[in-house]
Amino acid sequence: MKMNPAGIPSPRIHGLRATPMPDGRRVVVELELPLSSHPPELELILYNEQGEEVHSMAVMGVMELRPTYVLHLRRPDPGARYRVEARLLGKDVLLDRQQVEVVIPEPVTVQDDITLRHILTEARTIAVVGLSADPERPSHQVASYLQRQGYRIIPVNPTIQEVLGEPSYPDLLSVPEPVDVVDVFRPARYVPEIVEQAIAKGAKVIWMQLGVIHFEAAQRAREAGLLVVMDRCMKIEHQRLMRSK
Repeated sequence: MKMNPAGIPSPRIHGLRATPMPDGRRVVVELELPLSSHPPELELILYNEQGEEVHSMAVMGVMELRPTYVLHLRRPDPGARYRVEARLLGKDVLLDRQQVEVVIPEPVTVQDDITLRHILTEARTIAVVGLSADPERPSHQVASYLQRQGYRIIPVNPTIQEVLGEPSYPDLLSVPEPVDVVDVFRPARYVPEIVEQAIAKGAKVIWMQLGVIHFEAAQRAREAGLLVVMDRCMKIEHQRLMRSK
């Protein structure tokens, strides 16, 4: 066991685990650290197969015994092996270092701009689940923007009768016409039911807005043949890819 100059055992990393998320863009890193009266500094570094650093994170004063962090990949590379390195530092001295490998999975959600652009180009009818009548709400602002871009917007909200000049329906199965995209503005716990209705409805795309994340529902939709976009804003992506104002 390593000892510091005062004869006190130096903090060590007792456990390190890296788990890739099903979107292929994130790696969750979990550590087991010792309790210390002098919290160490933690560095997390993600290397690609060529040994190049693709992400780094410095965390000052780690207090948790089992901290969890998320490393993001800007350019997912399905099937590629990455190496996560965790370093504990104390006054710029390396106290301990552990490494673990992780393989990036084939993402269950759309990640490339070509497919996103295809969705935005081919879609004509968008059912917005959770569309609010309040102009200050993000769902209203996004739907209003998409409507101005020429998309047919269908509100799905059992608490309102009409919004944006369109009648509102209590659920997807009540919509009397075909739907291309189901844009979800509901908490994640409601997504599995929405996905099942989207499958039954024959929708082509499930689009979960920023902050709406449900990997199991995404996998279910993908297995049923739907394209899945998750944790992205349809308005932002349209402005970015279609160069609209």
